[in-house]
Amino acid sequence: MTPLKEDFGFLRKLEQEIELWLKEGIILPEQKERILVRYRLIKKADEKAGPGKLITTISILGSILVGVGVILFIASNWSAIPKWGRLLIVFFSMLASYGSGFYFRYEAKSYPKVGASLILLGSIIFGAGMFLIAQIYHITVHYPNGPLLWGLFVLPLAYLLRFKSLISLAILVLLIWLGMEAGLRMSGSDYLESVTLVPLFLMAGTTLWGIGLMHRGWRSLRIISSPYILIGSLITFFAGFVLTFNLYGVRFESGSLLIFYPGIVVIFLVALLVRCLPQEKEKGWVPETLGLVILIITIIYLSFFFPKVPPASVREGGGLRLFFNILFVLEIFGLIILGFIRRYPTYVNIGLLFFALDVIARYFDFFWELLPRSLFFILGGLLLLFGGIILERKRRKVLASFNIEEAGQ
Repeated sequence: MTPLKEDFGFLRKLEQEIELWLKEGIILPEQKERILVRYRLIKKADEKAGPGKLITTISILGSILVGVGVILFIASNWSAIPKWGRLLIVFFSMLASYGSGFYFRYEAKSYPKVGASLILLGSIIFGAGMFLIAQIYHITVHYPNGPLLWGLFVLPLAYLLRFKSLISLAILVLLIWLGMEAGLRMSGSDYLESVTLVPLFLMAGTTLWGIGLMHRGWRSLRIISSPYILIGSLITFFAGFVLTFNLYGVRFESGSLLIFYPGIVVIFLVALLVRCLPQEKEKGWVPETLGLVILIITIIYLSFFFPKVPPASVREGGGLRLFFNILFVLEIFGLIILGFIRRYPTYVNIGLLFFALDVIARYFDFFWELLPRSLFFILGGLLLLFGGIILERKRRKVLASFNIEEAGQ
């Protein structure tokens, strides 16, 4: 069930449009009634049993809780359970989850959403089982390889079944692998060294975003494009937000992390080339793709060609920090504009979220030491209240332009 069908404002809009279709002779009166009955039944089902998205969310949360419960059960009874018992629990839980999930989803077809969540549960147990088996037999390995193998196992299954939940799991697990592998390769554990992870994840987020856009160009892959775009854009904007602060001092990159850059760049270039092939394109795809290219080029330049001993103004955070603040604001407004052009509320919501965070951060940066403490909090509270009014008004206009009405308005 698509979000459009689940939206309660859709039926009212449909009733208005269908009258015009009837007057213009596009449909017959009996067709009008059949269409309205169909969507009224969908709305009635949503009101009585909950929207399809709610059922999916509850099922996924249930799968995660069961997975955590299995892991905790094994961990709490670790010494009392023999090795063969531990293995039996892991393999039985995994096979039972996969088997029942495939049965409900594809054989009986009675509970497809629950079936998809059980398949997700099987993939979670598979990942946990790898770590448990390694611990049972005291296998000494390069421990970041665990998340890497987990993600690489789940990814083909996700593409085969076209499950967004499995795609999301694979992406998150592979990002954990990237962080673990990068952490091991860093020469030290000091603060400045750890900050160099930010540009690495900025590149990773931008690449995920590009992969998602590549998927949107193909009808067969469009259904699984949203996890790439959502996770990639959130990581990109969060990393960009971090770079607006003077956190990096005189360092922007770590030589030990540059080994990751060629692989990320190659994946991004492949996604870019496929994106530019003659295929179905969305409005605004050129500036969006160009923006991602600019971000990648910026990080590469600062990582490879930025002076190791920068000028005093940059060391103090002036020039470089100003550049990142300007770039971040341009990204925010560009994303909001893209959301309007493409009628994509997710872009608008992400843009508004980071716009609010940026305003709050800059407020604390510049005014904390300039105002008396009481006046600071009073003025800050008023600004937040007015900001909430402005953002709520803007959000209503955006949703109205998408023919969406939120409950409680």
